[in-house]
Amino acid sequence: MLTGLLLAVALHAWRYDKHAHTGRTAVIADTEFNRDLIEDASGMDAALRVLQRMRVEHKTEYWGSIGLGSPTQEFTVIFDTGSGNLIVPGSNCTSMPCMDHHRYKLSSTGQVVGKKGASLDIDPDQKLESTIKFGTGKVHGSFVRDSLCLSPTSCAKVNFMTAIQETDEPFQDCDFDGIMGLGFQDLSMGQGFNILDELKGVLPKAQVSVFLSDDSKSVINFGGYDPRLAASEVQWVPVSHQSYWQIGIDDIAFGDKKTGLCSNCQVAVDTGTSLLAGPSDVIEQMQDQIKVEDDCSNFNELPVLGFVIGDKVLNLSPEDYVDKSDDHCELSLMQLDVPPPRGPLFVLGDPFLRKFLTIYDREGPRVGFAVARHEGRPGDVKAIAGLGEPPKMTGAFLQKEKLISVPLQRSQRHH
Repeated sequence: MLTGLLLAVALHAWRYDKHAHTGRTAVIADTEFNRDLIEDASGMDAALRVLQRMRVEHKTEYWGSIGLGSPTQEFTVIFDTGSGNLIVPGSNCTSMPCMDHHRYKLSSTGQVVGKKGASLDIDPDQKLESTIKFGTGKVHGSFVRDSLCLSPTSCAKVNFMTAIQETDEPFQDCDFDGIMGLGFQDLSMGQGFNILDELKGVLPKAQVSVFLSDDSKSVINFGGYDPRLAASEVQWVPVSHQSYWQIGIDDIAFGDKKTGLCSNCQVAVDTGTSLLAGPSDVIEQMQDQIKVEDDCSNFNELPVLGFVIGDKVLNLSPEDYVDKSDDHCELSLMQLDVPPPRGPLFVLGDPFLRKFLTIYDREGPRVGFAVARHEGRPGDVKAIAGLGEPPKMTGAFLQKEKLISVPLQRSQRHH
């Protein structure tokens, strides 16, 4: 066990096609809104059709390295708070996406397990293979228990899927090998598959924090957070539903003033997507009130767009919520309809995560937000503000901890 040690992973960036987007609206039944769609899960067909209608045209992803087995086999993965399983290519996978990436070979410390997470000696009747479907493709694989290492001295035994087959789309052009889900237990395959649960004995705190940047170092910290990356105090918000990292908000605000547009909405903070999305009726009313002109003539007069939590507002600037080209502007939030109890739901991806340092605390469970301190730039004074008050900026007050970092790299492709 590591005592008082914060494990940080530096991130590279690329975007995999978790959401496929060809239209502006998606309607999702509550039982169907599940990032990892298992072959025998209820509502799979309808949910898959929804994901196939959602396509991100400009894909960016942040990814870093982990180690599996002994001797250690290195893999690059997305760290995804919106899913719940670790998936890497297996040595017996001959699909082209697998052949072009690192493939896991059962190590001296590894053991084949079933879908329930038990060894085959204990439960020989459990399923040995399963399929996880994404917006434009799928992974079929079997299950292994082996060591997961975030650093040479920070390892835990976990269950994970090794791919037997991967479809070309979306995995062929990925710069990374796999996906490491950091969501709650109900997104995981079975016992022992939830990565954060299995890492609890390794980390000093059951926390993960994410700092994303376009032009400076991005990082994911395991075991706490780095106060040097925060330009404000941390605002803590309890998790409202333990699946995605989902919180309740009190309203939407324009210019730090409530609008009444969304008095009972939910927000999912998702490190595995580049999109911003929200309920269709709210997005339409937002467009009517904000009035983003197609020719960008009023871009400099647009208000900050905020999510009200208690007496604080988490704000996005027009640069964050408007798609702006040389001669055209439009609201960049997609329309996504998720009914209660999980919705109405906003999904906040990379644009939000570059604005805020986000902290995911399993012990709460709760999510923390601090204005991100980007290298060479002051923190955005309007990013966290009080309702109806002039925005204030305070220095980070958090206790400094020792860090073990896994860097995140950033890459991008355009379609």
